[in-house]
Amino acid sequence: MPSVAFYTLGCKVNFYDTEAIWQLFKKEGYEQVDFEQTADVYLINTCTVTNTGDKKSRQIIRRAVRRNPEAIIAVTGCYAQTSPAEIMDIPGVDLVIGNQDRDKIIPFVNEIREKREPINAVRNIMKNRVFEDMDVPSFADRTRAFLKIQDGCNNFCTFCIIPWSRGLSRSRDPKSIITQAHQLVEAGYKEIVLTGIHTGGFGDDLENYRLSDLLWDLDKVDGLERIRISSIEASQIDDNMLDVLNRSSKMCRHLHIPLQAGDDTVLKRMRRKYTTEEFYNKMQMIRQAMPDVGITTDVIVGFPGETDEMFRNGYNFMKEINFSEMHVFPYSQRNGTPASRMQDQVDEEIKHERVRELISLSESMQLAYAEKFVGQVLDVIPEGSKESHGPGKMHGFSDNYLQLVFDGSEDLQGQLCRVKVTKAGVHECEGQLVRVLDGATGAAM
Repeated sequence: MPSVAFYTLGCKVNFYDTEAIWQLFKKEGYEQVDFEQTADVYLINTCTVTNTGDKKSRQIIRRAVRRNPEAIIAVTGCYAQTSPAEIMDIPGVDLVIGNQDRDKIIPFVNEIREKREPINAVRNIMKNRVFEDMDVPSFADRTRAFLKIQDGCNNFCTFCIIPWSRGLSRSRDPKSIITQAHQLVEAGYKEIVLTGIHTGGFGDDLENYRLSDLLWDLDKVDGLERIRISSIEASQIDDNMLDVLNRSSKMCRHLHIPLQAGDDTVLKRMRRKYTTEEFYNKMQMIRQAMPDVGITTDVIVGFPGETDEMFRNGYNFMKEINFSEMHVFPYSQRNGTPASRMQDQVDEEIKHERVRELISLSESMQLAYAEKFVGQVLDVIPEGSKESHGPGKMHGFSDNYLQLVFDGSEDLQGQLCRVKVTKAGVHECEGQLVRVLDGATGAAM
């Protein structure tokens, strides 16, 4: 039985894509082995979001070549898409394939096995207007299923290389999404996370069908308890979207909405499509439609030209919005992007000082958000036991994305539980199991 080993760098979408590629090998009769073992085929799914992503990708490729020089080494993903020649130059690489044509991976591998000649199969992704449909019927994490609905991005923010590695925004066919949602529910999943490179851009290339329409169609899927959107831009939340958030009982009370900067000058230089005022107003509308919603965000610190005053403006703005958590990143120069060529780069020391300030702001906001729920009963789908807390402890996320740890047995995994929050914490809260709900009817068991 031939064997294949995978290594995935980068984001959730890459992990989804790797799972989908594994399905192709599985159908072909391959068994999957650990990357540290000897395999016949090594597939590395690369990341290029930062310069470090490129470097790490190269290291992993070399590691696979050393592990088994006889193996077929295949490289895919974002770094493969943007720099195929750099990867082909690494001795031992047999196949470079970008973020498209991956359904041809098996024929390519078979061809290499016969001829032992390297293949560079990367094409211009900017010409691609079709979503590459690849199903993933199950995941290692038994409680949440990821469902990729979109790929690519049209935004061209000045700090970002992704449109060049993923191409322009393209949506998956809605029928195919709903079919897969039914399959995932049949496989036992109660929560589906909709994911993509620019998830909220779903529908931009479809005729009269938006993300809000998809959400209503998913709302009708029997047995599906929770729908989560991995990320959405403020500008993509329109009246129809607000209506779904307000009326669908399946939408999680948690949205991840990237802000990136809290100052209008910086936002403009980043080529973000909103002002702080527009962003603020949108957050108010969301909270009106969906009270108690947890809003998490991404922030880039020390973007070129960010002065102390701009940073201070941003700090106060984030405090005012009162996020439930912020993911804070120091700006890192990405070769090939407009921002990396800007003159006024911010000193590393200053960046790290600002990052520290924002992380501590984030932690105080996280705690304040969690404290609102002490004494309340939330729906949690346990993901597994929390060994670090001693035996008999389970943990899982509530619909509004609080991580709860509580007494419970392994058989609760993947079931919908009602848990009372007893103690708030920054990264996790303590709770007490009230009862287990029977998924079919939502009634207590």
